[in-house]
Amino acid sequence: MNKRVGLIAALTLAALLLSSAAKAQRPQLAPRVADPISESDIVYPYRLFATTNIWTYILLDTATGRAWQVQYSLDEKPTGRVVINESSLLPEGVTPKNGRFTLYSTQNMYNFLLLDRQDSRIWQLQWSDEPKTRGLVRSIPLAK
Repeated sequence: MNKRVGLIAALTLAALLLSSAAKAQRPQLAPRVADPISESDIVYPYRLFATTNIWTYILLDTATGRAWQVQYSLDEKPTGRVVINESSLLPEGVTPKNGRFTLYSTQNMYNFLLLDRQDSRIWQLQWSDEPKTRGLVRSIPLAK
């Protein structure tokens, strides 16, 4: 009887160890979301932000708020950049400063929030393969 209990305990322990080892070997994919800006990134005028589409990134001019959709490929599919927002979002007469603008992901894979870190203005930025649905969708005003 004691041998039987010992065998059951040993098999249970082995099953637990194998289960833990399998979980440890399973690759953990990091979420592909826009990460908050770090202080070391402020010196650079441009940042790439991941989207949940593995082939698409957003290139942001952190000094002016201009943005491009960047697509790459591992085969013969077209690659390149297309404009999302080609106009500076700086108020009239303001000098560009790296790190002023940043992106935050949303639950919708095509939409990001574009934040002016200096004065808290926010825009809804949308990337798309279709030119008609790509761009700054709207400014998000402060509620009254």
